[in-house]
Amino acid sequence: MTTSNIARSYLLVSLCMIAGAWMGEAMAGTSECYAIKDADKRAYCLAQVKRDPGSCYRIKDGDKRNQCLAEIKGSRDPCYAIKDQNSRKACLARAISR
Repeated sequence: MTTSNIARSYLLVSLCMIAGAWMGEAMAGTSECYAIKDADKRAYCLAQVKRDPGSCYRIKDGDKRNQCLAEIKGSRDPCYAIKDQNSRKACLARAISR
């Protein structure tokens, strides 16, 4: 084995270890979310951990779904669909502060 092959091997092993550690953290977060009994809270938790707007669409409460979408997408647009005026204002205020 040449020196460059050995260096590549160590680099590959290091990258795999970093990726494994990152995946382990993500998996720990998702497993905690799956332990939540309330379906809407579980979907919100998964959306936050995975940064996945698709999980927001599982939330049945429309205002909370739109709040989740605004947070995950980083957009104010879903805030305008929130019916509760106080929740809408809070959503818009959070979107502005980002």
